[in-house]
Amino acid sequence: MRYEVKKPTVVFGGHDTWLKAIRQMVSGNIKFIGKERIIFDKAVFRNADVIWIQSNSISHKQFYRIINGARLNNIPVFYFSNASARKCASQIEEKDK
Repeated sequence: MRYEVKKPTVVFGGHDTWLKAIRQMVSGNIKFIGKERIIFDKAVFRNADVIWIQSNSISHKQFYRIINGARLNNIPVFYFSNASARKCASQIEEKDK
């Protein structure tokens, strides 16, 4: 399965193995920011239409910074319901339509 993301999307969080797997399943207008590299550059939020959070691998502090940045920029936030990269890729595809 390979899906080309159309809406500008930012994905925060995820373990390295999960990130490696999901990057092989989705491409296009999507940016991945792993838990070790979570930055809070305002441009990340300005350029996003959708934000996804893999909350099982980020700290509470990072989580709330992401949520606050999304709120300030009126960006919808979605949460992955699973740790499976394949199921998460399907969630992205479903919301991207």
